[in-house]
Amino acid sequence: MTMATIINSDMIPFKERGMYQAVQNLLHGFGSICGASLGGLIADTIGWRWCFLFQVPISFFALLVGYFAVRDFKPRELVVDGDLVSIDSRSIWGHIDLSGSILLVLGLSAQLAALSMGGNDFEWASWQVLLSLALSIILLGAFIVVEMRTNAIPIMPISMFKGGLAVSNILSNVCVGMAAYGVRMSTHRSIHHLLTN
Repeated sequence: MTMATIINSDMIPFKERGMYQAVQNLLHGFGSICGASLGGLIADTIGWRWCFLFQVPISFFALLVGYFAVRDFKPRELVVDGDLVSIDSRSIWGHIDLSGSILLVLGLSAQLAALSMGGNDFEWASWQVLLSLALSIILLGAFIVVEMRTNAIPIMPISMFKGGLAVSNILSNVCVGMAAYGVRMSTHRSIHHLLTN
């Protein structure tokens, strides 16, 4: 989901981005609603391996649609933090924030591991959960430092957090995400409770 959003932001012109984002959200919602039921049906009838094999033609179809639908534009100038940055094919790798990307993925992975293990596989106060949380804090802190000092185009420009409108928008998105996953978890628990009783 995150990679699809990044690709939309980088490759789709701003005027068309809303339509692509709507299609992406529609497919994500459809997959969230029907994925578990359809996966269970496939696993119960023809075998769990087909859950993975069915994704091959769908992925190939998505690749073809992307190839023919998305224009391959090559920008020569980008606006970063209000400054116009010109790029060419020889220097494009210098503008990619690889260290920030790696730190963000590792930090969020450690955080997700801690939140997944806590209360399920281990107690919240166990050393495995606490170590994962501490590692997540260290890696995400390093990510913020890298984003403030990088010469590349940052994954998450710190200037995004300036101004009340930007901060309130970010906070509202966090609250919407927490509410959506909270409703999803309570729905799953209610269904599980109904099925077991």
